[in-house]
Amino acid sequence: MVKSLTISLIALIIMKNLNMTIIGLSFLTIMSMEATSVVMKKVEFNGLYSMDLVMGMMITLTLFVSFLSYLSSAKIARKSSFNLVIISISIVLVMSFSVSSFFLFFFFFESVLGPLLLLILGWGYQPERLQAGGYMLIYTVFGSLFFLWGVSELYMSGASSSMSSVSGAVKKSAMSLWWLYILGFLIKLPMYPFHLWLPKAHVEAPVAGSMLLAGVVLKLGGYGLLRLMMVMQVSLSSLVFVLLLMINLVGGFYAGLGCVRQVDLKCLVAYSSVAHMSLVLLGVLSNTVLGVVGAIIIMIGHGLCSSGLFSYVNSIYKSSHSRLLVMNKGGLLTCPSLVIMCFLLSSSNMAAPPSLNLFGEILIFGVSGWMSGAFLLILGLMSFISACFSLYLYGSCSHGKGLMYMDSLSMSSVCDVFVLVAHWLPLNFLFMFMP
Repeated sequence: MVKSLTISLIALIIMKNLNMTIIGLSFLTIMSMEATSVVMKKVEFNGLYSMDLVMGMMITLTLFVSFLSYLSSAKIARKSSFNLVIISISIVLVMSFSVSSFFLFFFFFESVLGPLLLLILGWGYQPERLQAGGYMLIYTVFGSLFFLWGVSELYMSGASSSMSSVSGAVKKSAMSLWWLYILGFLIKLPMYPFHLWLPKAHVEAPVAGSMLLAGVVLKLGGYGLLRLMMVMQVSLSSLVFVLLLMINLVGGFYAGLGCVRQVDLKCLVAYSSVAHMSLVLLGVLSNTVLGVVGAIIIMIGHGLCSSGLFSYVNSIYKSSHSRLLVMNKGGLLTCPSLVIMCFLLSSSNMAAPPSLNLFGEILIFGVSGWMSGAFLLILGLMSFISACFSLYLYGSCSHGKGLMYMDSLSMSSVCDVFVLVAHWLPLNFLFMFMP
C-alpha cells in the first residue's frame, strides 16, 4: 500500500489539472481508510516499510488533512506551485509514517521542513515570516540531532536500526540518556517550554500551512516518541521522569491560561495545541496500554479539531481582513452557518461528548490517577481551562456587535462550510468504527 500511495502521489504531481489532483487525493484517502480497517497486525515489507494500525491511521489523517487544506486555499496565488508544495509535504509525511528504519525516519522527519518552510516563505502573510521560518528551522533541527545521536548509539551497540526487530531484543542500557534523545520529539510536539517556534510559524503561515502543521506535522513528534519508547528504559520513579512530566503538565496548564489572554485568533488556536499535546506526552511516557491508546486517540482528534479551527479562522479572516478577536465579533448576525460549525468544533476542542478527544482524555485521566494524584489534579485544571478558552473563542467571535465595514459573510463559500463539516464528522463519529 505504501508503494502504491507514493507512486500515486508522484503521478498527481505531474498532472496539471488541479481538479484531478483533488479527486485523486480524496480517492487515496478512502483507499487508505479501507486498508487501515483491514490491517490489524504489524506487517513489514523488505525491511524498509512497515504497516500497522497506527501507521495506517496517521497516513489516512495526512491525506485527509492535505485534501481539506487544499480546498481551503482555492483562491490562493500561484496555484500550480502551491499544489506542488502541498503534494510534496504529503509525500514526505506518508514516507515518515511508513518507514521501519530509525535512520530513514530521521531523514523524512527532517525532510518535511523543506517544503513546509517554502510554504511559509512563499505564501506567508507578513515580512515576519522569515523570522518564523528561522525559528522553526533552528529549533527542530537542533533537537533532532540528539535523536540521531541516540539511534547511532543503539546501532553501534549491535542492535538493528529496524523499529520492529529492535523492540524485542535490545540492550536498553544503550538508551540511558533517553531524556536527551527525545528532545527533538519534545520540540516537534511541542512541549513547554520548547513551543516558542509554533505560534510564530502559525501566525505567518497560510491556512494550508497552519492546517498541515497542526493537523499532521505535530503528530510526527508523538509518533516518533511512540516508536522510540520500544527501545527506551524509563523508570517511572526516576527524578528525570517525574520532573519532565511535571514541567510538561504545568506548562500545558500555563499555555491554556495564555489562550484566555490572547487577542489573535491564530495564536489562540496555536497555544491550545501546546495544551492538548501535553496530554499525548503523558500518555506515551506512561508506557501503558491505556496511556498509549489514549495518546493515539488524542492525536487523531486534535489533528482534526485544530485543523478545522484554523480553517474557520481563515473563513472569517477573508471577511474582516484581521485576526484580532475584537475585529471579528457578531458572527451570528453575518453568517450563522459558520458560527454553528465554530460551536461544534469548540465543543469538541474542550472534549465534549461524543468527540474523540473525550475518549482519549478519559484514558489519560485514568493513567494519570494511577501514576500520581498530583498529575490528576493538574489534568483537572487543564480540562477546566480548556473549556474556558474554547468558550472564549466561540463567544468572542459569535456574539457582540459586528463592524459596519466587514464584508458580508451571509453568502459564505459552500466550500468553507464543507471543509468545516468534513472536520467535524469524523471527529465525533469515528469512535463508532474504532477496533
